[in-house]
Amino acid sequence: MSLLTNLNGVIAASATVSVLDRGFLYGDSIYEVVRTFQGRHFGLQEHLDRLRQSAEYLYMEVPWSDPHIQAEVERTLQQAPWQESYIRIVVSRGTETKISLQPSPGLQPSLLIVASEISPEPILSEKGIHLVISERLRNDRQALSPAAKTGNYLNNILALLEAQQQGAEDALMLNQQGEITEATTSNLWIVRGGVVQTPPADVGILKGITRHFLWRILQTHGIPCEEVILKPEDLWSAEEAFLSSSVRLMMPVNRINGYRLPQCPGKLTRFLWDEFLRLMAQESYAIAKSAESVKV
Repeated sequence: MSLLTNLNGVIAASATVSVLDRGFLYGDSIYEVVRTFQGRHFGLQEHLDRLRQSAEYLYMEVPWSDPHIQAEVERTLQQAPWQESYIRIVVSRGTETKISLQPSPGLQPSLLIVASEISPEPILSEKGIHLVISERLRNDRQALSPAAKTGNYLNNILALLEAQQQGAEDALMLNQQGEITEATTSNLWIVRGGVVQTPPADVGILKGITRHFLWRILQTHGIPCEEVILKPEDLWSAEEAFLSSSVRLMMPVNRINGYRLPQCPGKLTRFLWDEFLRLMAQESYAIAKSAESVKV
């Protein structure tokens, strides 16, 4: 797979971190995943805003400004010979001199940017995916809040592996109250009676950036939508469903446990997909015009 790394400003085909790096030892890190569209990063500022929210939650310092991180992302992309990229931005708390759960004073954080090649054109899946409701619960907000995007993803990983063992492709995770939160790396949306529904933040989800833009599209077009607490039994009356994430954008769902969705992809899913691509194209154009004005 085509890959570029940028570790603390050094761009290369690969990078290494110390075995005493706290991200490696403990998952003591934060990250964001951004994709490009028409060769330009999409939603980067929104991702950087969330990166800083995650850092604040972990009592972690991010010493670089947003313009610096953006410049490093763009500098990395300029060296990529491919058209479209997956971009992962990782901030580790730093590297210790000895193994200790207690962070040492004066640690210097590390900034890693990874760019890898993705499909040159987003395509909405016609097949969709099969989900199962996992017995593995989502992290409780009072333990490690899902609202912080950290390097610690073990419960999601276990839920994904267990879903695959059941012949599914991803898992929906419940909280301790039996309410649906999200899939392992994506937010869930369903359509019931023409109303688009998605779980609210306070059930324990990561508020996705794609989720943010989809909500904006729904409101712009006056499509009935609501954040609502969903129980598993609510899914059995859904006409269509899809997941949203930064790289896949939208993934239709064809089956949840034994329930087959009547539409996959559904009419509203297709409409939102087209509108999302239109929104991405508008932002790409705006970035290009801004770059031209700077050159002038």
